[in-house]
Amino acid sequence: MADGRSFIKWAGGKTRYAAQLVAGAPPFTGRYWEPFMGSAAVFFELRPAKAVLSDANPELVACFRAVAADPEGVMAHLDALPNTAERFDLMRRQDPADLDDVARAARVIYLNKTAFRGLWRVNRRGGFNAPYGAYDRPYYRRATLLAAARALDGVELRLCDFADPLREAMAGDWVFLDPPYLPEGGFSDFKRYTAGQFHEADHERLAAEMRAASERGVLLTMTNSDTEATRRIYTGFTARRMATRRDINLRASARASADLVLQNY
Repeated sequence: MADGRSFIKWAGGKTRYAAQLVAGAPPFTGRYWEPFMGSAAVFFELRPAKAVLSDANPELVACFRAVAADPEGVMAHLDALPNTAERFDLMRRQDPADLDDVARAARVIYLNKTAFRGLWRVNRRGGFNAPYGAYDRPYYRRATLLAAARALDGVELRLCDFADPLREAMAGDWVFLDPPYLPEGGFSDFKRYTAGQFHEADHERLAAEMRAASERGVLLTMTNSDTEATRRIYTGFTARRMATRRDINLRASARASADLVLQNY
């Protein structure tokens, strides 16, 4: 159903598994937090009364804020953009700092819908560098985008490091974490969502913040790759396997896989 979906697709996003993850949610009484929001698929499935969504990607956060504030303006801007290789190249080279809020959000959605396999990929300077995908599909579905705007009404949208929400979350809150995964090998090892990327040391830091939050009574769920490194770094959390599919992989035979779902409840 459109009302339960995000308006964008994000590499590694949990749209396909959102209902399954929400079904396994703890009976939390406080706020819902999503520090690696990506497409915020679990948030849109859950529709919590109180939520804080955050990410380290400034364009993603700016897009969510504009969709929440002016969905009609974002759609009108998208309607004026042709789906051509020439316009894609122009949009890719735009400096977001030169755009108003609506145009900045429309750029994110346009590039997300027209880039190869929907990748949001940036270089070390933060420049978008995914190639054109030549897809013949709409940039948005009106009902989905308007429903997303309604769901985001009253939600805090923050540009920040993952440590900030984990330190602020309180006992009874639920934090769902979907960080860039630890390497498995091949196309699944994608971590270029931001100029800073995400490495094993970041996972070590994330695990330490999760343990500190857990000691305060914060409820935690994290998805990650099923590797020895994942189980070692996040030791102490209950782990179960969840069957998944890696659509980002170019080889169909390599798309079937399984993620780890780690939690403290």
